[in-house]
Amino acid sequence: MSYRVAKQALLQTLRRPLVGNALSLYAVQGLNFLVPLLLVPYLLRVLGPRSYGAIIFAQALMGYAVVVTEYGFNLTAARDISIVRNDARAVAKIYWKTTAAKLLLALVSFIVIAVIVLLTPALRQSWAVTACCGTMVLGSIAFPQWYFQGLERLRETAVIQALAKIVTALAVLAVVHSPADVLPAAFILSASQLAGVAAASCLGKSVAPKLFFRPTAADVRDALASGWHMFVSGASVTLYGYTNTFILGLICGEQAVAIYNVGYRVVFALQSLVSPVTQAIYPRASMLFDKDPAQAWLLITRVARVLMPAVAAASVLLAVLAPYIVDVLAGQGYAAVVPVLRILCIVPVCVTAAQLLAQCVMVNNGLTGPLVRIYLGVGLINLVVLPGLVWEFAANGAALSLVLAELAGPVLMARCIARHRRTTLATELVH
Repeated sequence: MSYRVAKQALLQTLRRPLVGNALSLYAVQGLNFLVPLLLVPYLLRVLGPRSYGAIIFAQALMGYAVVVTEYGFNLTAARDISIVRNDARAVAKIYWKTTAAKLLLALVSFIVIAVIVLLTPALRQSWAVTACCGTMVLGSIAFPQWYFQGLERLRETAVIQALAKIVTALAVLAVVHSPADVLPAAFILSASQLAGVAAASCLGKSVAPKLFFRPTAADVRDALASGWHMFVSGASVTLYGYTNTFILGLICGEQAVAIYNVGYRVVFALQSLVSPVTQAIYPRASMLFDKDPAQAWLLITRVARVLMPAVAAASVLLAVLAPYIVDVLAGQGYAAVVPVLRILCIVPVCVTAAQLLAQCVMVNNGLTGPLVRIYLGVGLINLVVLPGLVWEFAANGAALSLVLAELAGPVLMARCIARHRRTTLATELVH
């Protein structure tokens, strides 16, 4: 093949919406996790492990409000918009009723968290840090990633969020210089999505449809009902997401949270390389499962054959290089991060499998009920073993608990999908 032909083939591939969206999401995800990861060495040295751990602990608590506010809309609303993307009125209706539901959920979440903080002495002492982290929730409402995902207009969000991450990082470097700056640090580190809205405004990009639809109470109830199964799934995942950090902080203190978080951030940076692919193919898989299931399975199989080995190889490399990575990020005083990082190295492989199976297959095949039961079961198992492991092994225990949960999820999902396919095939043969 000549150079000109190869170049033309490459350009045609890059112009495809699916590939372009995936590359755009890689740019976003790279900055979403690379910029905070690059800030970790600075924050650990400037704030110290206790102040840094206090912010992570507060973000874990506020993370519950984010999960409640998102309510599974990142999947259900994105799917619904993808199906009606050519109908402006239908898109506007989905957007505004979803936003109204998110505002209601955020209000309820803030009230509940305020009561919890007031009733808990340890949380009451650092209530200001928790309040500053509330910008996480506001940002999840103001910047509707699900809206752009449903329309497959993810290149716009790539530029917007890239600018937001850069501005956030520069603000941290300009404002945060000592442990006394813990409050502005908490606010800035939690406000990246709000910065994205500001960046969109500066670029003249709208984060909402042009048409306005006034949602009724019935519309809000409909949005909540349609996202219920995915909300339960998301809440279950939180049992082994934010909860591991939160329980670790309650039992072992803020320094243990800092140690765990450094390892988790490194692994999460690798794990984030998976999300652009699954987010990009999700709306396409939704359409294909609706019109041509065979093509949908072919798409997912091709993606899995490339993605799974690549993530596995990267995870092995991460385990081998763990001491050097920790030394660069946190310094010699954080050698305790190395075993945490090595324990967590298998998580990206598990999450890759889970995202493909849950988001791209189970949701699009009407298996939300079994998916909820899987997430609930795995989350409850984690919740049972977590305190004992944390009490015995501190940050290493939190990492072990997370690995057990992430391993169980895709195994149960694969069994459920296999049973569904056998049942579907048998029904087709009968008819």
